[in-house]
Amino acid sequence: MQCVADGVSLDTEVFSWITIIELWGVFMNWQKKVFPLEYPKILLIISLLTVTTALHYLTGQGQPYSHIFLRELYFLPVLLAAFWYGLRGGLVASLGISILYIPIVAMHWQQFSPEDLDKSLEIVLFNVIAVVMGVLSDREKKREQEKQETILAMAGTIAHELNSPIQVVLGNAQLLQDDFELESEPYKELETIINNTKAIKEIVKKISFLDRFALKEYAGDAKIIDISGGEHDDKNNA
Repeated sequence: MQCVADGVSLDTEVFSWITIIELWGVFMNWQKKVFPLEYPKILLIISLLTVTTALHYLTGQGQPYSHIFLRELYFLPVLLAAFWYGLRGGLVASLGISILYIPIVAMHWQQFSPEDLDKSLEIVLFNVIAVVMGVLSDREKKREQEKQETILAMAGTIAHELNSPIQVVLGNAQLLQDDFELESEPYKELETIINNTKAIKEIVKKISFLDRFALKEYAGDAKIIDISGGEHDDKNNA
């Protein structure tokens, strides 16, 4: 009879978790439609913390499998916060989880049983994982930032060096046009040179105004820098 009762209890827990997962999916689809695209990361972390903690408090003590699953689920917002926001974000998430989870541990305290020790060590582990992942994330972001700064400095130098010869070519071509008739062949060829030189000048101008960049597909597996950001900054400076 006890085995049957345990089987029914486990089936009830499984059914409850299937329902919770389905409701979570509905909630995430709803928040994507309601909230702007720039907020989903923070919203996801807060939602995971809130929902996990609420389920902890609402789940009875006689459902140990559910509590173990919910406790492990706390690692997800810690990892996401550390990955997206570095050490500071990871620690904010882990300390918040610690504050929220300690009352749950106190509610189910069993005179420092092995299960109590496991829960206490889990709280410590939340913060250790936040520190380790946060430091690694900050280090990687710093490396990427230094790489971008180097590329942008190089792009600015190249743009500066190209600007002078472009101006010389453009000025000389315009002066040469004065020596030919408007409809003559040399005049038209010089007009083509002038137009192409102006196009190159605009590209160089975009490069000189770059303050960020992203890569885009070019040919095959090759990637090139998208300089559309330079065009945006150029318009802002106009």
